[in-house]
Amino acid sequence: MSFAEKLDEPLLAELYSYWSARRRERKVPARADIDPVDIPQLLPHLTLTEMVPAETARGFRIRYRLAGTEIESHFGCPLTNRYLDELVAGPFVDFAMDLHERVRTEKAPVYTEVLFGSDDADPLHVKRLMLPLSEDGQTVNLMLAGVIFFHSNPNDRKTILHSHEQFSSTALHTP
Repeated sequence: MSFAEKLDEPLLAELYSYWSARRRERKVPARADIDPVDIPQLLPHLTLTEMVPAETARGFRIRYRLAGTEIESHFGCPLTNRYLDELVAGPFVDFAMDLHERVRTEKAPVYTEVLFGSDDADPLHVKRLMLPLSEDGQTVNLMLAGVIFFHSNPNDRKTILHSHEQFSSTALHTP
């Protein structure tokens, strides 16, 4: 079974197909190959993050260059031009940093599923597909991601900022 066939969420499968087509014969497409006009139905579910060089233990910070309306509503605040580590702390930041590092070094997509929330509350289920991009054609410094949120209780509008310390990773796949 191919990586695309493993994506059970139609919007994420569509994003993967779009990204794959933009690669042409390359391992990673350039940022300039991605045109939001081509995928308006996906925009509310997309982020474009940049790995900004920084004097940190990992050598970079994650900055949101773009965040769709669905993602910002589930974070509970605007994300564009903000750094992840300014918004949240703890294990979720480490998890996100690890994912970015993995996509950068492997130059390959990563799919994850996580749950936010404690055992006694209805968790927020999140499916995420991270896709590498490059500005110079060689170094992965940007990530295009599709993020889909599922609430076990539709009346509970839990945000990631309120539950980021209570998350668990349930799946991780690469091609």
